[in-house]
Order: sequence, then structure tokens, then C-alpha cells
Amino acid sequence: MTLFALCLVHTLAFATPPSSEAVAELRAGLDAVFTRPALANSRVGICVRSLTDAADLYVRDADTTLIPASNMKIVTTATALHLLGPDYRFETSVFGALDAGGIVRGDLTLLGDGDPTLVPERVWYLANRAFYAGVREVSGDIVVDDTYFEGSRVANGFEQDHSTSAYMALTGALSVGFNVVLVHVSASPINGGAARVLVDPASDYAAVEGTVTTVSRGRTYLNVDVVPYNERSKVRISGRMHVGDPPRSYWRRIDNPPIFAGEVLRTILKQVGIKVRGKVKNGTLAVGTPRLATVTSVRLAEIVTDLNKNSNNFTAQQIALAFGAKRFGAPGTWDKAQATIEEFLTNEIGLARDSYAVRNASGLHDVNRMSPRQIVRVLDYMSKQAGLAPEFATSLAVAGGSGTLADRMRNTEAAHLLRAKTGTLSSASALSGYVTTKSGETVAFSIIVNDYRTPIAEVWTAQDRIGALLAGALLRPGAASSLASGPEANATGVEMAAP
Repeated sequence: MTLFALCLVHTLAFATPPSSEAVAELRAGLDAVFTRPALANSRVGICVRSLTDAADLYVRDADTTLIPASNMKIVTTATALHLLGPDYRFETSVFGALDAGGIVRGDLTLLGDGDPTLVPERVWYLANRAFYAGVREVSGDIVVDDTYFEGSRVANGFEQDHSTSAYMALTGALSVGFNVVLVHVSASPINGGAARVLVDPASDYAAVEGTVTTVSRGRTYLNVDVVPYNERSKVRISGRMHVGDPPRSYWRRIDNPPIFAGEVLRTILKQVGIKVRGKVKNGTLAVGTPRLATVTSVRLAEIVTDLNKNSNNFTAQQIALAFGAKRFGAPGTWDKAQATIEEFLTNEIGLARDSYAVRNASGLHDVNRMSPRQIVRVLDYMSKQAGLAPEFATSLAVAGGSGTLADRMRNTEAAHLLRAKTGTLSSASALSGYVTTKSGETVAFSIIVNDYRTPIAEVWTAQDRIGALLAGALLRPGAASSLASGPEANATGVEMAAP
């Protein structure tokens, strides 16, 4: 039995309201947390709601719209599961006119619908399927049809940051490896020698420019950047590396997703034994071209789990563009994605459209606005959807167990009993999700902190204290739960979900 399902079983057993004394004690404990400098000198909103009777157990500026940071992903993934369903899968295919001799006469076309999980290993699977379908040579070009998405590849708010780091990856209907490359740098065994630089995945997409010198004295200093170069990118690298240092690796975003996807495919086609005579170029699939091979993604539920547990910005944007295309027709655009999210929040959650601001799907930067009560309403709604609730709850990080909460709330009463989405920006920190109380019931909560002036670790400590207080609350003394914090709860004979 999953932890969330177990919580629902306990929830159904409650017929009496929580003890007023217990609620007062909980509120006093939460009030005390707000005296800490991390929260006392910040803009903070919090909403805690019992999912048993929909009663708000604690509110503090719960209707103030704040920057939710990556808690925006709660809304994005809820919309995706509601509209597309947990079993939705993305498809990527190659098309071409194959003759009896194993030659694709003309172009081989790569077509995708926004799969955010198309890593090089799965491109290899696609190429291998083409090989076993009989393809041995492509006489023309690799044509990349990226037209399922349209518009800017940069999400709203991303213009505030000019980094080429992986968290700023561009979107695309054909995207390989999260649209990033991994640059490996290894020192030469010889003092004064050039360090070895490799780009993964290997392809003709990104040329390396510059040199790193190996030194026997001084500290390692490396500068690694990726810049546009015609229709491709250049990896610019400079600096020095100490001869005794281990290899280092740097994730960097690429600049042209479809051409990158095509170049990776061309490289892998050659590796599996398919000769490609032409080049990689953008284009569209010709009507009537036969399909040669297809690779499908894992279920959306699994994609959402990776998204929420690891707070993947790229995946959030890809999924939003995909459900915008499904709801309003291809091509997928941000306007359609935004309209889909707003429709969900209005029709399913009951929020007024002028009460929040949705400007991107990931929560990166400061362009979104939501209140803690609004996020709790989304959490409450998802907990009541029989076909979605387990998948949604499972997608969230586990306190002391997995994802972005793996190292937080360990050795507290919240360990393994709190599932939540984190969110961190330079000006905002949020934590929203579900927690099982000592009474055995589930509560939904949202804590959003803006404009903090203390180190982020102090904000996290305050949020974690709130999580522990909620988990330790004995709101209905006559219904004490057999659940204990941590894996040792198995002593009760109840099978606990793995974190």
C-alpha cells in the first residue's frame, strides 16, 4: 500500500472534528516559528488545510499573492495529469522511402511531439529500430521537423538571466538530452600539456574552441561556455587545470534544439551501421512518407515524478507546450499553454482569472504570482481525483527520502510522512504538499516566503520546523495513528512505501 493511499484509509475513519485544544497548540507552535528572523523579516504566507473536513487549521496572509518559485510546477503537473492523463506518452519517429536494397531514397525525416525524456540512449534505440527495419543507407539529408511547437524557445522571465547553465535549457518539439551537453575536462599527465576536452553526446553539433593548460602549481580555474555559431554551437573553454586534479564536467545548454537532435541522430545512425550521405537541416515531413521506426516515452506519470522530485524546468515547459497543443491544436505555443492552465484553475479549482498570474510553467524567475491558499486548493482538488491522486502525490519529493527533500527533515517527525514540492529563487522560497499528522490524517499545506534577508538555509530550517510541527500534531487524540516517522514504522506491520 502506498503512503498516500494509507493516508486516505486513515482519513476516512475520522468522524469527529479535531480537538480545539490540539488545534490551539498547533497554532501556537506555528506562531512561534514566525518569530524567527528568517520569517519575521520576510513576506510570508501560509495555509494549512485538513483534507478530512476541508477546514483550515492555520492561515497567515494566506490570500496574499506571492512569487511561488518552483511551486508553480504543482499547477503545471496537476494540469498535465488532468488533461492528458497519467498514461499519456510522447512519440518520436523517423520517416523515409526505403527501397529493397536498404537505401532510403531521399531524406530521412525526424518528427517529434515534444518528448522531454528523449535522451541519447533512446535516440540509439530509435536508430537501432531503423536498422532492423532494413535501413542501411540514407541517400539524402536528415530533415528535422520541429513544427509541433512554435514561438520563442525561451520561457517568459528567462530574459532576466543570460546563463548558459542547464537550468536555462531551451524548448523544442525535438529535444535530445534536455537540450544540454556535458563538457568533460581531464588534465594532461604532462605539465604544460593541453587538457583533454570531450563533449557528450558526441556529434558534429558543437565544436570545441580554446585550450586548457595543465599545470603543476596553482589551483584549477576553468571557464566553460556554449555560444551560438551559425546554426550550431561552439564550446568555448579556457583556463588551467592542476595535473593531479580529477576530471571535471559541466552541463551547458545548446542553442538550436532541432539541429542538435538531428546531429545526434546522424552520429548514432552511423554507429549502428547506417550510412548518411547528406547533412542535417530543418524541414517538414512530406505527406505520405512511410514511417520506419518509433520510440515512445514512459508514462506521463513517471515524467511528472522526475519533474517534481528534481524540479526540472525544461520538462515543465515541454509538458506545458504539449498540453497546450492537445487542448487547442498544434502547434503548441506558450499562449495556448497559459490558456490551458488558466482554464484548469478557473473551471476545476474555481479561481478567478484575475487573482493570480501564470507567465511560465516552471516557476523560474519572478514572473508568476499565486497565494498559499490557491496552491492548497490545487492540492486539495488533486487529492480527491481517484485516478490521479496517487500519481500526483507520488511525484512529490519525500522529506528525508527522495528528490529535493532528501536531505531535509531527517530525524524529525516529518521524515517519510511529508511529500512536497520545493521552490527556491534568490528572492523566494516555497514548500507545498501533503503531510500525515500523528493522528493519521492528511493535511495539505503551502508556505511561500518572499524577500527574505537571511541565508536560504535559515528559511529552509523554518519551513522544516513547520513540517515537523504538522507531522507531530495529535489533532484527534482518540485517533492516534500507528504511523511513526521513518522506516522503522514497519514495526506496526503496515507496509510503507519506499521513498
